[in-house]
Amino acid sequence: MNSDTALCQHIDLIAANTWPSETSTFVEHWLLRASRGVTKRANSVLAINGFPSNDNWLAHIEQFYQSKGLPAAFHVSSASPEGLDELLASQGYVLDTPCLLMIASSQYAAEQTSQRINQRTSNGISTSCSGTADTEWLDAFLALEQLPEERRTFYRGLFDRMPDSKGFVKLKQDGQIIALGTAIVEGNWAGFVNVVVHENFRGRGISYLLMDELTKWSIAHGAVQQYLQVITSNKPAIHLYEKLGYQARFNYHYRVKNDLPSFASS
Repeated sequence: MNSDTALCQHIDLIAANTWPSETSTFVEHWLLRASRGVTKRANSVLAINGFPSNDNWLAHIEQFYQSKGLPAAFHVSSASPEGLDELLASQGYVLDTPCLLMIASSQYAAEQTSQRINQRTSNGISTSCSGTADTEWLDAFLALEQLPEERRTFYRGLFDRMPDSKGFVKLKQDGQIIALGTAIVEGNWAGFVNVVVHENFRGRGISYLLMDELTKWSIAHGAVQQYLQVITSNKPAIHLYEKLGYQARFNYHYRVKNDLPSFASS
């Protein structure tokens, strides 16, 4: 295994921990995740390293997802075995949601964010970080992501299942949450998820302030590197992260069996 593949595999495993599914099982070393169809990450096979030795692995996986009323889906990355993507395509699995995994040095990202924070923009904005997603944070998350109220129980459970070293950041102005995000530290790595700015406050440099808070919290909790996952079509976000020193190191996407209703995207 070359160093790039080993790094991708390592981050894939860490990232899977940051978005833990409600139920899971294994087909040998592949992790099968299911969470009522909410988000692809929590409802797909983490297919890293070699193929399972059992020749019937695909049938077992499809049976698992069928029992959950979900389409079978695979997370396919640079850490997946060679030939998996082509095999799934030949079996009717449709390519879905191409993404980038971007990496930055925490210290360098901190320097870049602090240089870009506009003091006039940040004036009057308070920041805080908690180890739990309290009701105010969760209310704002659902509102900013425009998610229905019925998703509350899923996300409450998801945030509770995340690893212990997690920080839920809020940016508030005049008592209103205008931006939020989550940082999760495992070992030397920090992963950022749920990074969102209120649509009325975009384009004002609030993203730099939010990323600065997430980065500072992560460094304080031992991170020296940080990563995030972003949809390839989200060019504004990619451009922002590149300015902060992030580099797109790996591509990944999903392969979804096209015979059942698809997932809820968020």
